[in-house]
Amino acid sequence: MYKSAEFMQRFKSVGQKVQVFEHALVLKPEMISLADGARIDDYSRLEGGKGLNIGKCVHICTFSSIYGGGSAEIGDYVGITQGVRLITGTEQIDSVMTAAAPPHLRNPRAGHIVMEPHSFVGANAVILPDIVIGEGAVVSAGAVVTKNVPPWTIVFGVPARKIGIRPKQPIEELLAQAELGQFQPVFQMEIPNQILEMR
Repeated sequence: MYKSAEFMQRFKSVGQKVQVFEHALVLKPEMISLADGARIDDYSRLEGGKGLNIGKCVHICTFSSIYGGGSAEIGDYVGITQGVRLITGTEQIDSVMTAAAPPHLRNPRAGHIVMEPHSFVGANAVILPDIVIGEGAVVSAGAVVTKNVPPWTIVFGVPARKIGIRPKQPIEELLAQAELGQFQPVFQMEIPNQILEMR
């Protein structure tokens, strides 16, 4: 179900309670850092490239990819949902545009992506190189982000454009409650005893 302990030792660093599912494709793990509580689902793709730092309690869902040969910083509590693409580098039109070509025929450009804490990317959205997704910002499903997204802004479309503001106060209140140990779950699911007995 999860990557072996032997494989996990190949990462640059791994925090506590990290989950990397068995069928996640991980290239250059020695360039990847995973903070406490990070979760990497099956069939996602992570390329270490020039460096990939994944923050606390980040969830990278199935069929998402972080690739392109560049670098990325993913802040704490970031959500990357199914099918998202973070493209950290690109081929250039003045050269052969395939990674299968000999190096002397290629001119790839490595970029850098930053996703600040509490930001969120909806299903099948694309983030291009050299983009900053600001703190708490939301990228809607299917959007293509071609320029920086300011903090606590909601963007949508191709190319992505501002459609609203995400309220910051509820997140701050949740974090304050958690720090004081006062956090109460929104709901608590009760599992019938007969189901527990079947496990």
